Amino acid sequence: MESLEQYDEYLKARLSQKRYIHSKNVSEASVMLAKKFGGTDVETARFAGLVHDICKEEPEDVQCTLMMQSSMDVCMEERKAFKVWHGIAGAELLRTKFGVTDEDVLHAVRFHTVGRAGMSNLEKIVYLADMIEPNRKPYPGLEALRKLCMTDLDEAMHMALLM
Repeated sequence: MESLEQYDEYLKARLSQKRYIHSKNVSEASVMLAKKFGGTDVETARFAGLVHDICKEEPEDVQCTLMMQSSMDVCMEERKAFKVWHGIAGAELLRTKFGVTDEDVLHAVRFHTVGRAGMSNLEKIVYLADMIEPNRKPYPGLEALRKLCMTDLDEAMHMALLM
């Protein structure tokens, strides 16, 4: 697959409508943040935001297999936490099935749930976009985080990691 439209169709066929809409919203929020803060190609941000949950609704065994095949380090705590498997599995699926070689995109997908030290701007953008997209179920601090995302990417990450 080469075009964004093809990935969009893949997601539409594989995700529930709610998760598909979430992915589209994260894509648009990623674009907004990339334009706001620069240093990240807008189309790369659009793509990474769109595919961040590509494996979210795959069966547990599929996610586990992809996670265990990952070329990225997977710690014991992650292996025990099903809720984070989809990011690791998604990066591996993108790398192996779709031939995605952009390490920044793969890291953005892989770490969008857990974060890591030394995140790139793209990784921060997808992480935050996932937290602030318009249809996100309200949680304490959401509006403050959305506001901070408009002024300071690093401070927004700091706030998000403390939540």
